[in-house]
Amino acid sequence: MEVASHSKPVGFVIEQARVPAESTTVAVVITTFNQAHFLGEAIMSVLAQTRRADRIIVVDDGSSDDPATVVAQFQMVQLIQQVNRGPSAARNVGLRCCKTSHIVFLDADDRLLPTALQKGLVCITSRPDCAFVYGGHHVISESGHTVGPDRLWSIEGDAHLALLRTNLIGPSAVVLHRCGCLLAINGFDETLRRAEDYDLYLRIAQRYPIASHPEIVVEYRRHGQNITNNHFRQFRAVLRVLDLHQDRIALNSATRAALKEGRAGRRDYYVSRMVDQASVRWRARHDIGILMRDLIQATWWSPFITTRVLFDALGRRARKALPRSTA
Repeated sequence: MEVASHSKPVGFVIEQARVPAESTTVAVVITTFNQAHFLGEAIMSVLAQTRRADRIIVVDDGSSDDPATVVAQFQMVQLIQQVNRGPSAARNVGLRCCKTSHIVFLDADDRLLPTALQKGLVCITSRPDCAFVYGGHHVISESGHTVGPDRLWSIEGDAHLALLRTNLIGPSAVVLHRCGCLLAINGFDETLRRAEDYDLYLRIAQRYPIASHPEIVVEYRRHGQNITNNHFRQFRAVLRVLDLHQDRIALNSATRAALKEGRAGRRDYYVSRMVDQASVRWRARHDIGILMRDLIQATWWSPFITTRVLFDALGRRARKALPRSTA
């Protein structure tokens, strides 16, 4: 098992973390907002676990596509409905209602692999000092077919500093949490509607140790309605999270350097994605207005990165257009 720990955990109560094996319980909270067409698959992936979930709760965050009809097909699944308040509020409702020692948050468009709960509980039982443990994921298409390699990034050294540099954990469903630690930090920040899971990872890693295990536990679905598809808004959300976190931590040379590296890395990543997306939209529509809007957004964040990505793309096209050597 690969382990990553914050070097100086603050305020961690070992007695709270040491849940006896016979009292270890786990809930899966599935949040949904207009994803009823995927919800059944998410629920079935929980029911197929090799270690049964003690509670399955679906929180409907004000959907208009009738997830209640889907949930009604599954006798042991509890449905909670609320007006639309965002993913953070929906997850916090599930957290407060679950009454278990551990919890996993699953989005309705994703799926757990069959050993997700078993592997997570084995890992966290062996690490009673940790607030959460996480595994890996791979990407699936809208139809459910695997379209990418396994993705698992372990953290070496100071987990808090590593997460300031970049989000090495990934989607929320790869994480198995101790409910007591989540409640101690007041759960998800309900003012955030994007990057709320990253904000949670940072707040937890600042205060508690965390650990990883080498199992792939989640199928993360890519489709046209993913909130992360809007790279411009996602980048702004991540920068906001880093700004919020900077305001609540003690700054020293290590945290300043990690924050600087984190902002620069996100800028490179998201601006590159903005330019790539502009190219895809241009090929699909040939709309000069949309192209200019996309490139202006990217250039506003980084003229250098935008120019570099454009020249790289032009270079690739030029190389393809050159006649092949007959030698």
